[in-house]
Amino acid sequence: MLVLTRRAGESIVIGDDVRVVVLDVRGDTVRLGIEAPRSVQVHRAEVYAEVQAANAAAANAGTDLAAVADRLQRIARPRPGGRGSRPGPAHAPAAPSQPAAPSQPAAPSQSATPSQSTDAAARPQVPKPTAPKPSAPPGSP
Repeated sequence: MLVLTRRAGESIVIGDDVRVVVLDVRGDTVRLGIEAPRSVQVHRAEVYAEVQAANAAAANAGTDLAAVADRLQRIARPRPGGRGSRPGPAHAPAAPSQPAAPSQPAAPSQSATPSQSTDAAARPQVPKPTAPKPSAPPGSP
């Protein structure tokens, strides 16, 4: 173990990217600041021991990974008589609907089918772009 003496405001560097700064010393208590990248885990020793114990307990919980893998394969298999494998997610999120104004309910267009009319009523109307009008060449009246 390397033993160093540092005063408040002084620091040590570990590797290329970890810096430990002594912030304050009061009696037998020392406050440290640790600068490290997010990829480096920094824990107090007692917290680290609890994390390790929890990980060991989870690993020994008796979970049969083969049974879980088999269940996942059964879920992913296409159903007999179905259309084959599903190319995308099983459930697409619903589009948010906007309620119609109470004074003017949206009327479906007469040429649309019932399923199209509800979709058209929920969509906001966007004006179609128009082509710019040609301007007269310079020097003409």
